[in-house]
Amino acid sequence: MLDTAGLLANPTVAFLLRVALGSYIIYMAREFYQDPLGYFRKWMPRLPERTWMRQGVRYGACFCIWGGSFIVATAVATQILNLHGTIWAFALMALAACVTYILLPREPGNLAPGSAEDDSVRR
Repeated sequence: MLDTAGLLANPTVAFLLRVALGSYIIYMAREFYQDPLGYFRKWMPRLPERTWMRQGVRYGACFCIWGGSFIVATAVATQILNLHGTIWAFALMALAACVTYILLPREPGNLAPGSAEDDSVRR
């Protein structure tokens, strides 16, 4: 029988799971940041697109990119470098903010509601 608790208590497995989770959160949040309402267009095509909705999803995606970066940085700092403490936590938060700025996708052009490019994306 497989001992799941013993497997998850293994430091290598715990590190790999944290890095995988953080990387997946970053991946998904980057997609939402790049096209904030693309997912909603697929499953709710009649939902009116408002500017505040686009900005709200972008803010949430930016926070998720920061959170995923913090998860990965914390996994590396605690599991590999053996760094613990409040000072390191604040340093990791600042590092995650810098990495978030680097990982943010560039502006995809003018996707203002009602523009010609926006209409072609909806179809």
